[in-house]
This record gives sequence, structure tokens and C-alpha cells, in this order.
Amino acid sequence: MFRVYHFANATLHAGKNSVKKRFISFLKMKETIERLFDMNSVRLPYTHVCQVGDPVLRDCAMKIEPEIVRMADFQKLIKHLTSVMRTYNAYGLSAPQIGLPWQIFAIECTERNMKGIEETVKKAQEMSIIPMTIFINPELKIIDYTSITFYEGCESIRGFTAAVPRAYEIEITALNASAEQFTWRARGWAARIAQHEYDHLQGKLYIDKMDVKTFNFSAWEKINKYKGKVHLTYRP
Repeated sequence: MFRVYHFANATLHAGKNSVKKRFISFLKMKETIERLFDMNSVRLPYTHVCQVGDPVLRDCAMKIEPEIVRMADFQKLIKHLTSVMRTYNAYGLSAPQIGLPWQIFAIECTERNMKGIEETVKKAQEMSIIPMTIFINPELKIIDYTSITFYEGCESIRGFTAAVPRAYEIEITALNASAEQFTWRARGWAARIAQHEYDHLQGKLYIDKMDVKTFNFSAWEKINKYKGKVHLTYRP
């Protein structure tokens, strides 16, 4: 899940990691989805966001056959994914972050998301409204390799932030929620979010690409002010 931190001067474990993209069989996926939605409170998909250390965040997610995407139960999964993302008021969320090792993520940026962000920051990061967009089996291509560095956070590494370099412009080919192929191109802010979420499907986190000297706890000043009597919640 992508979360941004603004600074005034901010310029189901699926096996071993593999670069090879895997497709889950139709019958296996169908059985899995039916089981997921006949669930109790401890089964997947989660209503919370997985934290770093959970093996699902480090596996290469599996591709999804188009016929699976069209299933009514898979459509429920898409709605669940977007619901959790909006509950956390985040800009993006991937399936591995709710415990599912499948190649799907969503991004969205609304006026509500950007409320309170300084205009100078919006301009510097080229922030703009992004309608809810679902990416299934995405393939990402870099169009402009110019490296732009800004601070990022992630709900799977809750409370922390770091400066992360990202390519300026990208293009993604994917299936949408109707299993139709589309191509999506973005630069700046939108490209950053998409790259962050795409990384989740490869078993990567922003800490793998960050400037390590900038890694910090976002509430360190509050911890000092209250002499350590601060609690970190893993729910929004």
C-alpha cells in the first residue's frame, strides 16, 4: 500500500521467490475463492494490512486467468481490496497486502486524499486526481528513466518513511476488472504510486530501493515529546 509523507523540503504464502510469473489453475483458484468467501474472521482475505516479515510480501505473486476475473466471487475480492484501501485512506493497495499472492493492485487519488497537502508539495510531486483503477496481471515498462526521489511510506511498514528514487514515466499493460486488456501511461506522482504497487507483486518493498540514510520513524518527535509513551496502531 502506497502512502506518502510530505516534507517542506521534499524535492497465503505461495512458495519460494521466483522471477518466473506463475498462473494459478482455474479450478484451484475457483476452489480458493469459494473458500475465502465462506470465511470466518481469521481467514483470508484480511481486513487489515500485512506487515513486513509476512512471507506473502516477499513472494512473486501469481497471475490470474481472465475467466477467473469474471467470476462473481472474484469481483467481490476486487471490492474488498478497494474497500480496505479506502478505509486506510491510502493511494494504492496490492492483493499480497491483504494476504493473497495474486497479481492485482488498485490505485486511486481523490480530493479527500490530498486534503491538507500544501500546494507547493502538490506541484513538486505533480499530484493530480487519479480515478479508481484496477490492474490485473500488469506488465510495466519504463518510458522515461529519469530518476526522481521523494519520500514514501507503506502501510506494510507502518509508521516509517524514506526517500525513494523512481522512474519519471511508465506504461502499464494489464487487465481491468472486466478482464479486458488496457494500457495505462503515467508520469510523476501517478507513476510513483504504480511503481510502488507493482513492486509488491514482485515481492519487493520500498525499503529495497530507498536511500537508507533517510529511513526514519515518522513520529520520532512525538516519541521524544511524550517520553516514549506513544502507541503505534496497525489499524486506520
